[in-house]
Amino acid sequence: MLNYFPKTADYLNSIDINQADPIDKKAKELIYDEAAYERASQALRRRFARGADEVEGMDRGEKLTKIKRKGSIGKYHYMLMGEDGSWNEPDERIWVVAMYALWQDSKKR
Repeated sequence: MLNYFPKTADYLNSIDINQADPIDKKAKELIYDEAAYERASQALRRRFARGADEVEGMDRGEKLTKIKRKGSIGKYHYMLMGEDGSWNEPDERIWVVAMYALWQDSKKR
């Protein structure tokens, strides 16, 4: 996964993960565990394939946020809702998957 998300890998390797917030820890977990990444990514895709317009996720500080998908078959872009309500596309998709996986984890508690 490191080759797929070079910016994220560089960022995560430059911080003290013990002091990092939960989203950075989740992204690091996913970037080094391809099976975990694929499970979370597939779950996110299934939610949209089943008709969801927006899906919940958790951002920095474990605050709820929304994720939406734009595009057509085979060429999708994932957008994240900012605190001001604007929609932004992250540099790399792993952040969307990490936010969704973090939200999934919160439901297990």
